[in-house]
Amino acid sequence: MNGSWDPPDVLTEHKGERMTEEGTLSIVRHGNPYQVRYASNNPRGRDRQPYACPDADTLSALLHQCGAEAGAITQAYAELGQGRMAVLLVALSPEQIQAFFSPTTSRAS
Repeated sequence: MNGSWDPPDVLTEHKGERMTEEGTLSIVRHGNPYQVRYASNNPRGRDRQPYACPDADTLSALLHQCGAEAGAITQAYAELGQGRMAVLLVALSPEQIQAFFSPTTSRAS
């Protein structure tokens, strides 16, 4: 041990698997539709546009595609049913991030 510590990379790759980025999904309900935001756990990660889910079926499909486990999805719906924000930790591929959460455009000064 050399006395220095390097934090683990947010991008991970396991043998035989694609590279993923660890992040957090936050979900809020606005009437019937749901708004899902993705935030990278990487402090240098890009800001992303929220993803709008018009109903619970679309939200459920999104969460399954993002690899959320059944218990986490059940807990998320319980939180949302109480009017609270649901938060899930996920590991998404770059393709999943691009498909659902497009980057925000920066405004010119």
